[in-house]
Amino acid sequence: MIYKSKLKELFIGSFIEVQKICTILDDFNIKYIIQDQKKSAILAGFGITNLFYTHRLLVYENDYELAIKICKN
Repeated sequence: MIYKSKLKELFIGSFIEVQKICTILDDFNIKYIIQDQKKSAILAGFGITNLFYTHRLLVYENDYELAIKICKN
């Protein structure tokens, strides 16, 4: 399936929290992207102030509603 929709933020948290949600999304074949803000900051030469919210989990708009329902359960 070709995804032409925009990405929406599903969750922000630590690496461990994001990985837990990713395993659940994998079970439902929902595609996602993980943004690692800590790694991006290090590569850019900056520091990161809050280590608890370093990862963003993004899903495509057409999967967003299903992903929200799955995460609430």
